[in-house]
Amino acid sequence: MMMRHKAVFKHIIRFIVALNIALLPSLSYSTEATKLLIQQLEQLQSIEAHFVQYVVDKAGTSVQESRGVLKAKRPGLFYWHTEPPLEQVIVSDGKNVIVYDPDLEQATVQPVSEQLSHTPALLFSGDVKKLGESYLVHHKQWDKTVDQFVLMPRGADSLFESLRLRFDQGVLVEMRLTDSLGQKSTIGFNDAKINSGLTDQQFEFVIPEGTDVIREIIQ
Repeated sequence: MMMRHKAVFKHIIRFIVALNIALLPSLSYSTEATKLLIQQLEQLQSIEAHFVQYVVDKAGTSVQESRGVLKAKRPGLFYWHTEPPLEQVIVSDGKNVIVYDPDLEQATVQPVSEQLSHTPALLFSGDVKKLGESYLVHHKQWDKTVDQFVLMPRGADSLFESLRLRFDQGVLVEMRLTDSLGQKSTIGFNDAKINSGLTDQQFEFVIPEGTDVIREIIQ
């Protein structure tokens, strides 16, 4: 049970997106692309959306399909609810990350560490001005309304190989991620509400009574 919990937590905490690795050798990365992405993200002070996530392994075999709700607000507030049958809630109040598994009646509480601050969650709720410290960025405009950004982690210990963000008229519509084992995740967003006035209270989470609580300490 613990192995399942940790695997799912790692999978979702790195949850955003990547492109096909085969495309990477032809890409060039620029400071201008980083600046453009920062401009896009700085306009996104909060987001609330429904998501559908598809995961395939290196061979292209489907291994998971899930859907749910995402909420995020700067600075540091994050809420990710995956619906049953793989129900899970991940909440960050900027100080701690709570991962709650209803089927296991278990919750893990972990301080927000420097490592977590360099995951893709930074794009939604962190300080995007630090983006260039963590990623190399490539930009491509598909037409007048669609912008695509490819991000490559600078650190060798990253949880993913690459990620891709796609915006349509400034609204995030899709993210793709490829991990070090070749597993690919695609997350599509719909009914997105941008800067809709989310309150801090919407990111407060009370662990249900009777839940087994595990508190992890970051060394």
